[in-house]
Amino acid sequence: RINELAWAGEIDGSKAVLLAKATARREVELWEWRLEPGDRYCPDPDLEGWSEQLFVFEGSLTLVVGDQENTIGAGEFFMFASHQPHAYRNDGHVAVRFVRNVVI
Repeated sequence: RINELAWAGEIDGSKAVLLAKATARREVELWEWRLEPGDRYCPDPDLEGWSEQLFVFEGSLTLVVGDQENTIGAGEFFMFASHQPHAYRNDGHVAVRFVRNVVI
């Protein structure tokens, strides 16, 4: 549901809230995320054809796609095909805040 807590991390304060959901030719989800230092989110791979777009507002996000690690800093954008194994980590010392746009 929109604006309701959808995920809580192992470390207090890490959370995911679905901000918007739009249906056009395909469905699109817009999420607000906050990961506290040391926390991670490891979802199941999505279906073929799905993709994600990320924009980091604060902190630094480590995104692992397959066996490749990507560091996305504040003010940076990253897009990837999410049908492959992927995980989000906060390896830093401050919370990371980012927007996650899932294109289905």
